[in-house]
Amino acid sequence: MRTTGDPAVAAHRSADPHWSGVHARAALDAGDPVEAMRIHMRDIVPTPAGAVDAMFADQRVRAALGVGMDRFAALGMPTTLVEGDLSPAHLRERLADLAATLPNARIVTLAGQGHVAHLTAPDTLADAVREMAKQVLHA
Repeated sequence: MRTTGDPAVAAHRSADPHWSGVHARAALDAGDPVEAMRIHMRDIVPTPAGAVDAMFADQRVRAALGVGMDRFAALGMPTTLVEGDLSPAHLRERLADLAATLPNARIVTLAGQGHVAHLTAPDTLADAVREMAKQVLHA
């Protein structure tokens, strides 16, 4: 599944923004979290391919990625996951995956916001955080 360095694959990624999320998910489902993170870092973040390759050359990084989503299933504390309704679909899909794994999670969707609400609507984001804190502290 490794896609690093293939010019045809790189051209396809550039032409189809949904490609990265689909292929990162396929790599994860195939049991290859390192390739899933390569795709994420290279195509979604984006980080230059050479820097990504250097990052994942470190054995400690590769070992840490093998833990998987199931580690979140043991976290019982209330968790608020925040997304914007204008965030890219692949990010909203990953957030839904995380919410389905966390036993006490809720998703708050900020209307009219994308992935950088902390920059574009900090007061709205702060309100969402304060609301969850009230619920947790007064429960």
